[in-house]
Amino acid sequence: MAFNLLSFDDMISKLLVKQELEEHLHDIINNIEHEFKYQSIGIYLRVAKTDTYRMKISRNISHTFAKNSIYNTADPLLKELNTFHLLDLRAQDTQHKFEKDYSHLLILPLYYNEDLLGFMFIDKSSEVFDSEEITKVKLFASTISVIVQLYLNSGEIEKHRKKYGSSNIYAYEAFIDKSEEVFSLMKRYNRDLTIAVIQISNYDDLVRTIGKHEAEDILKQVSITLKKDIRTTDVIGKIRKNAFAVLLPETSSNNGFVTITRVSNKINKLPISKTCKISWGLAGLDDKTENVVDLLKLAEFVVNDSNRKDEDFIVIYR
Repeated sequence: MAFNLLSFDDMISKLLVKQELEEHLHDIINNIEHEFKYQSIGIYLRVAKTDTYRMKISRNISHTFAKNSIYNTADPLLKELNTFHLLDLRAQDTQHKFEKDYSHLLILPLYYNEDLLGFMFIDKSSEVFDSEEITKVKLFASTISVIVQLYLNSGEIEKHRKKYGSSNIYAYEAFIDKSEEVFSLMKRYNRDLTIAVIQISNYDDLVRTIGKHEAEDILKQVSITLKKDIRTTDVIGKIRKNAFAVLLPETSSNNGFVTITRVSNKINKLPISKTCKISWGLAGLDDKTENVVDLLKLAEFVVNDSNRKDEDFIVIYR
């Protein structure tokens, strides 16, 4: 098989370096692009503590489709994928389709111990995948499954921590637990609720250039500023190594935007802002949002839009 095993080994070595899941997935897709041509590709992952699957990362897929494409365990596609076998579809097979028409579509389950973590699809517009390419895609899907499971396992550590540092900010699991209580109340009484995510998108670069201790000090300065400028009823948590979330009860998306703009302006006045690329994402509660994790994922989704801007930018999920 004409598979660049040295390139594959190099990819595996990079995946052993601790970084965000999205960065791992980007690296894998980059390696796929070096191996063969395709029309589009997408990776869906299960939203934590739900039966919902959303697109996590894609190439050659519109933002609108990626945002609105949602599956759950009751969908026929998910039922087929729960057999943990590759779905090999040609143009005449119309039961499953993503955004684009295709000549050949492969859909692969991502799983661990018979637990469906998600799935990936890859298609061609006018050609078909040969047997070598299909084998390569299977290898990449297996790698993604392992990476996703490792990422989920690492999150278990958070269950043993309640606070982040000395700033009285919740660690991830404690933040989710506390926020879920607030979410249930707001949902039950049809009240406004907004969640905001602030992310230092160049955090890994900062660790390399100024050191982990100094980069961690930047995070603490951001968390202290957040804590000083919100209400006592708001909930703050450190949700990623480089990101915080703020839950704002009784607050619409538009009012949340005003609040976050004020906080963002104060953070931008700190000396650290000269070295940081800070991004914001906001999402408000609606009828389709089933839990706080779902709401958080929407805010994290639009942070990616903010990351693509040259200047600091606040994006609201619409």
